[in-house]
Amino acid sequence: MSDTRLGRVAGASGGLLGVAAVPFVVTRLPLLLAGILSVALLPVSRYIEGYWLIKGLDRAFDAFSRWDAWHYTRIALTGYPESDPSRAAFFPLFPTLIRVFAEVVGRTDRPGLFATAVVVANVCLLLATMVLIALVRLDLDADDARRAAWYLLVFPTSLFLSAGYSESLFLLLTMGAILACRTDHWLTAGILGGSAALSRPIGVWVLLPLAIEAYLEWRAGRLRPWRPMWRPVVAVALPGIFLLGWMWYLWMRLGDPLAFLHAQDGWNREVGPPWDTLMQFFSGRFSLHTGFHSLTDLAFTLIGIAGVILSWRWLRPSYTVWFGVMLLVPLMTGSLVSMPRFVLVMFPLYLVLAILGRRQAVHDSLLVVGMGVGGIYMALYAQWYWVA
Repeated sequence: MSDTRLGRVAGASGGLLGVAAVPFVVTRLPLLLAGILSVALLPVSRYIEGYWLIKGLDRAFDAFSRWDAWHYTRIALTGYPESDPSRAAFFPLFPTLIRVFAEVVGRTDRPGLFATAVVVANVCLLLATMVLIALVRLDLDADDARRAAWYLLVFPTSLFLSAGYSESLFLLLTMGAILACRTDHWLTAGILGGSAALSRPIGVWVLLPLAIEAYLEWRAGRLRPWRPMWRPVVAVALPGIFLLGWMWYLWMRLGDPLAFLHAQDGWNREVGPPWDTLMQFFSGRFSLHTGFHSLTDLAFTLIGIAGVILSWRWLRPSYTVWFGVMLLVPLMTGSLVSMPRFVLVMFPLYLVLAILGRRQAVHDSLLVVGMGVGGIYMALYAQWYWVA
């Protein structure tokens, strides 16, 4: 499988951009409207400290520049100073891109960085949607690919793919790495996988689906002398090498190569077995959508677990392993907090949903519930009432 197969996938049904653009526009506009109306009509949450309240260029950029966007733009502005090792919890690729593009447009002040972060995130989201469509077409049909794109963009927490967060970049890089290896572009897969390792802490584990795909190629006899084995080996190694480069920087800068792990203490996370996390969750009084015992967090965790089980039945081994690892790692941090956002970037979920969505009732339900809940989350996020 190589350029011919990829070209056929890209060319089907009018090309990737045309298929991705419709759900992208149709889903982003309601979120934008919900955010603007929230900023205009709702008061800011009284629980937010004043220093967080930095105005953006306008209400639209304001609405998508809350919570972690504050951290990413601060890093883009002043980097990783020795005086604040907690910033190491946020990996460097996304703030670096923010800074580079802000320099290009000449707006390196904080409002300009907020706006740049939102623009970069949405460009990455559109590209990621195109890559998802191409990935789905490798195994399923064009209708399944369209549905997968819609389900990604109407996922209840998809606002984080358009906000000044690294989620859309991470999704683009991890799916891009897997698409590249599946179309026999191994060095590209390694570079994209290595970049994923610089975008989020879990990114390094993309080496696992790359390794599985390399093994499948070898077992099928497709890695011959004229298709050298060193390329898949390099591709599998590059995510780890890129992460080691980041650790070296942290050692030189902060004196701690594991500063990104130690910084998690500030978010009350510590490594432990997943059953301890679940026991901790059920040990307290439940709340609906906030805190360490949020039923919302539990609901998205169960969605992820169900998705992994179904992916084992329906999808490639590499996808199931990647899905499982992305779910297992946050389950080993002692908390289900942010699970609605973590599940968002588990791309095999959208292949599972695309198969389930072949039934019209399921398809309609996913669209209606996703857009409705997503609009509510957007309004709450925009004025600091909720975050995942």
